[in-house]
Amino acid sequence: MIPEQFLEMARAYRLLAELEPQQLRKLLPLAEDKQFAAGQIIFQEGDKSSFLHLIVSGEVALEMVIDGEKVRVQTLHAGEAMGWSALTTDCHTHFQARAISPVSSVAFPSERIRAACEADPEMGYALMKRLLELVTERLDKTRMQLVSQHRAPEPARQR
Repeated sequence: MIPEQFLEMARAYRLLAELEPQQLRKLLPLAEDKQFAAGQIIFQEGDKSSFLHLIVSGEVALEMVIDGEKVRVQTLHAGEAMGWSALTTDCHTHFQARAISPVSSVAFPSERIRAACEADPEMGYALMKRLLELVTERLDKTRMQLVSQHRAPEPARQR
């Protein structure tokens, strides 16, 4: 049985906020504790996405590697999710995730979380709605970063 305090803690994660207590009780036993040292690559862009991570503590840089250079797209903190592609059947990561500081996460294995969503379509739908919000935010932040990096400087004014 899952203690009530764990259910309340899980609801603090935006990705899980819409799930009912009985749905959380199905999902939480699937989770594994994962620890990463500062500087450790959690996953690389294009890797098979093995886990959906909910960050418990620490900071993670989501990066793209362009011409061998790391470009930070976003910094994730406690309470945020990474590895969302674990919920898709394609299962390949879209960014590199690197621990900026020691990171602790609650990680859901991709096959198990997808099976749980298929077994409970209502839970799967609620999770996918939140996931779509997360993906949209990441896309918007990436797009804004690209725009700001490639914006042409304004011409100097003539006097």
